[in-house]
Amino acid sequence: MQIQLLIPGLLWPVATLLGPASGLALDGLASLLGRGRRQVTAFEPYDRQLARLFGLHGDTLPLAMLRRLGEADARAPEPGSHWLCADPVNLSFAREHLLLQAFPDEELDPAESAELVAELNGIFADLGRFEACTPTRWYLRLHRPTAVTLYPLDDVTGRPVKHFLPEGEDARLWQRTMNEAQIVLHNHARSRAREEVGRRAVNSVWLWGAGALDTPPQAPARRVQATDPISIGLARAAGVAVGAPDPGAALTQDTLVVLDALRKPAQQLDLDTWRRGLETLERAWFAPLAEAFRAGRLDTVRLTAPGDRGTLQLELHRSERWKFWRKPYAFDALLKSIAPAPMQMQMQMQMQMQMQMPHPTGPTDAPR
Repeated sequence: MQIQLLIPGLLWPVATLLGPASGLALDGLASLLGRGRRQVTAFEPYDRQLARLFGLHGDTLPLAMLRRLGEADARAPEPGSHWLCADPVNLSFAREHLLLQAFPDEELDPAESAELVAELNGIFADLGRFEACTPTRWYLRLHRPTAVTLYPLDDVTGRPVKHFLPEGEDARLWQRTMNEAQIVLHNHARSRAREEVGRRAVNSVWLWGAGALDTPPQAPARRVQATDPISIGLARAAGVAVGAPDPGAALTQDTLVVLDALRKPAQQLDLDTWRRGLETLERAWFAPLAEAFRAGRLDTVRLTAPGDRGTLQLELHRSERWKFWRKPYAFDALLKSIAPAPMQMQMQMQMQMQMQMPHPTGPTDAPR
């Protein structure tokens, strides 16, 4: 029996004066790290690593179509249809940088999302039709395919927008569309009302995920457990059973488990939420899996943790169970071992301080 864990956000993305996991009781994770063969490989985007588990390769992946397929309504995109993710975002200035921030699920309500999407549909009917599957996951169904390279929202969150503008044959069209959408949303009554009460306005959309599914995904295991819609969409496209993460069920058959509860806290540098999430993973997954491995109920455990500093790869096989001389390896020690050098750490902390001083931006500040 084999379990593959994919855990984006497990590696805290920035250096801290104290270890980000210091003081946490993570005995199960320490046991897995100590017993297994581990390495930290070069950075690779999370979406590419996820897609590769399903046998998909290349720089252009149809993430919008796959995410739409994974939504709760389970309505599969029609064959030949073309989609973009069009997620609501907030743009603000931090010193000289125009930064993008996504919205947590609970920060927007369905009514305001529906009203904003209706406004966009009134303006951009020539491009396609917008829809909101959740308050923070919007889509644009295109009337025709597009030739453009668009960067995933996760890659842009918290970073200067100027480095992630559209590229390719239709780049000017989509740069202009995002600029115009920023004007529309910035001037909308909903956005002004949010600003008046000190809340972040929905003042733009981020378009990403273009592409067509030329090759069907392949099932990576007999079962997939996930809650994020891209993983669910990949599983559905591969024709493999998919359910919510459940350690008990995962221990009954070969399973790919995608655990993404740490991804947003890591992106948003929300250390308290990240630490609480890590403790939850220890209780629900690391401790039970370590015990199952010791008891011989697991043949193989693989853990992949994509992060900004690199990707943690951990692998345990049945033969490692007898190597009693391998001692637990504290997770905080691992994080410290891959921390930036002192000078890099100082520069990183200065950049963090700059980016925590946002200033609202109006439509004239849109990226050109």
